[in-house]
Amino acid sequence: MRNQANRKRTAAPAFALALLVGGGLFAANLRAQPATTDSNSAFRRDDAVIVKADHHYNSPAERANDALLITEVKNALANDGVADGYPVAVDCDHGKVRLSGVVKTAQDAKHAGDIAAAAEGVTGVNDQLTWH
Repeated sequence: MRNQANRKRTAAPAFALALLVGGGLFAANLRAQPATTDSNSAFRRDDAVIVKADHHYNSPAERANDALLITEVKNALANDGVADGYPVAVDCDHGKVRLSGVVKTAQDAKHAGDIAAAAEGVTGVNDQLTWH
């Protein structure tokens, strides 16, 4: 009985220590990766968008700026609702945004491109959206 109680007292600190060490190894692995990113993917029942792009950044600030622009464009598209229910992938490379995927109409594709172009910091838009 005493052994079991002792195990219970040491299990929680051992588990916490394992999480701490594992988290540190995970963070170290993230820092060791090269300065490239893969774009995101989007899926709908009959449609799929998989964007594969490698970006070469000179600094973490450049990567962060593109990530911020992707977030801002995705947020603007979500707030507008133009791509609701459709797979639209947003990628950014040094300020130039690429939209790919499927929307309902040609007007929606153009409108999504206009929304992306209006985001602060975007230097250009490559609108590869299709519709059906």
